[in-house]
Amino acid sequence: MNKILKKSLGVLLSLMMVIGLVSCGSNNEKDNANSGEPKTLKVYTWWDITKFAHLQKMKEDFESKNPDIKLDFITVSGEGYADTMITKLAGGETPDVMMLAMDQVPRYAKKNMIMPLDDLANQEYKDSLYPVVKDALTVDEKMYAAGRDVTPKVMYINTKMFKEAGIEIPSDTWTMDEFVEIAKQLTKGSGADSQWGYYWKNYSDQTFAHIAAFGGKLYSEDGKTSVLSTDENTKKAVQFMYDLTNTYKVCPTGAQASQFGDNEYSSFMANKVAMQIGSLSTSSTLDANKTEYTVLPIPSVNGVSTSSSFVNTWTIPKGAKNPELSWRVVEFLSGKEGQQIALDMKFGLPASNKVDTTKFIGENNYNKYFVDALETAVPYQVNINGSEFQNMFEKECESLWAGAITPDEFAQRVDNQGKEILSKE
Repeated sequence: MNKILKKSLGVLLSLMMVIGLVSCGSNNEKDNANSGEPKTLKVYTWWDITKFAHLQKMKEDFESKNPDIKLDFITVSGEGYADTMITKLAGGETPDVMMLAMDQVPRYAKKNMIMPLDDLANQEYKDSLYPVVKDALTVDEKMYAAGRDVTPKVMYINTKMFKEAGIEIPSDTWTMDEFVEIAKQLTKGSGADSQWGYYWKNYSDQTFAHIAAFGGKLYSEDGKTSVLSTDENTKKAVQFMYDLTNTYKVCPTGAQASQFGDNEYSSFMANKVAMQIGSLSTSSTLDANKTEYTVLPIPSVNGVSTSSSFVNTWTIPKGAKNPELSWRVVEFLSGKEGQQIALDMKFGLPASNKVDTTKFIGENNYNKYFVDALETAVPYQVNINGSEFQNMFEKECESLWAGAITPDEFAQRVDNQGKEILSKE
């Protein structure tokens, strides 16, 4: 009997120890869950946060208002950010928030690699977005991204070169014809003494700015073909750009421009180029170089000044572990508070009309042109196969700027190659 009792007591004690351990474990888990430790969310960007003060400020302000979340900004450097991120996502490496350029949003959305945000964003947020931003964020009538910053194009004027040439700064109602005549007057010299009236780097968004100014476009309505050889306004724009480089010769070649530095505005900052299209962030580059400049709207065509705009975005990858927390980050970065930081630090125009632009406009007499462009700009045209098309387009542009092919030949070559590229599913 004693043996049985002892055995029973031993079993009972063992059970009590197990229960105690389970209870302790459970309590420890509760203690960890309620310890107040913030959740760390990973934000992937192509910028190094240590080099961009506006990102540092956004992180600091967000965390102060959201003590339950810490942001870990991770830089994915090098060329091909969009392709690299697709590889990472396919391999199971899923950030909580991800930066994405507007031309990549359709591609990611169609591949089901980013979440639609309609159910996360409230109507007030959606209504606050400028029209050009709404267009950039939408694929198949669903909102897949939130605005990081907006870059409507304006014309930068090198006031030092204008003054030395005795040329008055034109009014803000200037025309494209006036622009050409001024560019001719400011182009002179040879060799080391050469200077030019105008320059733009061979980037597709820079070239599209000229197409937009003439009311042209890149793609057909269904996005299956390009329209460079069929759209009359686009044809006028292509002829205009060809004339700038080959007929009027008011633009340096890429090689001539690069001799002054690697930055696309190096020749402008060296007082070798008098006019160049840029965005708000351009002013920071010029200010750091102490370049003398002012800003005007894009010259008008047929009485209308049309700017184009590129929009960079924040997205939430499909499979993000905490979509609601991710949205809190995205909503801050792309909403009134985060966008105010971007504007105040002159990194980009706001996506939201809730941002107060009064102080910005009051800083100088030309900042109003940036804000005006938010209402009138047309978005840079995007396509699910846009990356491949852009590479082809820029390559053909090189031949056009060099005068190796005519505008008609250029347009036909682009459209012929575009049929195969753009028709891919």
